[in-house]
Amino acid sequence: MYIFTAIVLLALMLPAAVLSTDNKTEHAIVVDSLDIAPVWAGHPVNFVLLTHLPYRFIAYYDDTRQMTIAQRNLSERIWTINKLPLITNWDSHNYIVMAIDEDGYLHLSGNIHVVPLIYFRSVQPLNASTFVQLDRMTGTDENRTTYPMFMYGPENEFIFTYRLGMSGNGNQIYNLYDLKTKTWKGLLDKPLTDGEGKRNAYFDGPIKGPDGYFHLVWVWRESPDASTNHDLSYARSKDLVSWETGAGRSLVLPMTSETCEIVDPVPQKDGIINGNTKLGFDE
Repeated sequence: MYIFTAIVLLALMLPAAVLSTDNKTEHAIVVDSLDIAPVWAGHPVNFVLLTHLPYRFIAYYDDTRQMTIAQRNLSERIWTINKLPLITNWDSHNYIVMAIDEDGYLHLSGNIHVVPLIYFRSVQPLNASTFVQLDRMTGTDENRTTYPMFMYGPENEFIFTYRLGMSGNGNQIYNLYDLKTKTWKGLLDKPLTDGEGKRNAYFDGPIKGPDGYFHLVWVWRESPDASTNHDLSYARSKDLVSWETGAGRSLVLPMTSETCEIVDPVPQKDGIINGNTKLGFDE
């Protein structure tokens, strides 16, 4: 069995004062650590750490691969451990995402790879021990889901997105949360991207830039074969609803491989790979 102990490291970054050259280096000094629990390490799968004062939350798979939530008050060193009724498979797609809405309620999704959507919400604000699993989000287009992500919109709207379908045949769905009714609805009346039953998009983003736009880059993929990735593509939006090219030309949704902006027409089998498409901003 492959296990390791999850440790929170609180690091203080100090400049190295002993360097004799003009090069500057920073060294991380571990000033404290907290032992949480043994966790699964038989295959790589991402966990999540979330801080909302005065609490810290960590969602992970324990050493039996059971989804687990640890919570503590930052003024204390004791973790409260809560188990959710899910056992993950040996699949790195089955990572966990967790976020907090404006009212303090916890939302969690994960352990999904082309399966019905798995979604939990806390009954009480900032209390991971009150997570309950809901059988739906909107109830539409939730039967074959992968790649969950929570995010916040331009006015701090609480948004959830995921892929519907599979590698080589998928669409991207966005949902919007109503704080008053505690219900979800589609942010868009159609998918953001449509693979037309022939392909799917692999994204980095949307990421809000210093210009106020949400920027999105992706590659298209024709089949589960990773060598069929192609065409680095781009779009931007102020509100996550209306999208445009880098030059400001409006894009009709859903975007397809024929209608989107392709910034680098890399052909299939030419080395481009999903997951290595990254977006950042300079000064």
